[in-house]
Parts: sequence; C-alpha cells; structure tokens
Amino acid sequence: MITIENYTSERIPNPSPFGEVSQQMFHTVRNDLVRTCRKHGPTGPMGLFPVGRSFEDAGEFLAAWESGDANPAYFVIDDQYNDELYQYVEVCGTAHFTTEWIEELTASLAKWPGWGIGIVNINQGYLLVFADRLMVQGPCFAEADDLASIVAAAKQCLA
Repeated sequence: MITIENYTSERIPNPSPFGEVSQQMFHTVRNDLVRTCRKHGPTGPMGLFPVGRSFEDAGEFLAAWESGDANPAYFVIDDQYNDELYQYVEVCGTAHFTTEWIEELTASLAKWPGWGIGIVNINQGYLLVFADRLMVQGPCFAEADDLASIVAAAKQCLA
C-alpha cells in the first residue's frame, strides 16, 4: 500500500547522503525510469543513456545517446540539475497518467533507495513519487487521499 502525505513546503529537498551524485548514477536511475515509462507509452525526448562508456567530446557523447520515442507520452527530463536524488517527468495527456504507471514507478524506485520522481506539469499541484509514498501539494490534490483519487485529480490538472 502506498502512503499519501500532504505537504505545504515550497520545496522538499532530497540531498544525497553520499554527497555528489555522479552522472553515471543519475543516468543509471534515469535509464530505469525510462524503461518503466516505456512499458506504458512512448518516452523521450532522449532514450537510454550509455552508462559506463567514456567519450572524447560532446559530439561523440550525444551520438551515443539513444533517441527517445516519437511523440512521447512521458517526457523524462535528461538534465541533472544538482546532487539531489530526484528525477523529473512530464506526462503528455491524461490517458497515460494511470494508477498502474504510478505503481510501477514506486516499484522501480524500490531499487534506488532515497530517489524520488517529481511530476512537474500538474497545474495547481505537485506530485512527488517515492518507493514507499506519494507526496502531494496544492489545491489540485485538496480532496485526494488515495492513489486512485490522486490520479483522477492529476488528470484534471495536467498542463
């Protein structure tokens, strides 16, 4: 069962307890997220990152990075913004925002202790997904208290 937590803070920091998050670690977790999203629909803009390879220059690096799927339903942000244990996703269209997708995200995150996923394109709300809980904020989720009602509310508020 997934716990639901409401929060009012402007931002929930999620620093790595081990310090700097390497590009390899960030993309290893992101690759797993891309694989999970692809089970539910096309995912992009970039696909799987070539973890474990070294590159001579940016051109070689970009050429080795798999392209995402056409017309992605899940837009998995490919930039590492800082050393927090977050990945960020936009969901393009209500048909792809499902309880099954959220459940698979939480299962995937169980392999990556401490990591979370921010769903960034919900008007008047924000959803953080962790392996053991969903954290919600904003008027969009005022009446949501379980997974089904969170999904229903998010669908109504997708940007």
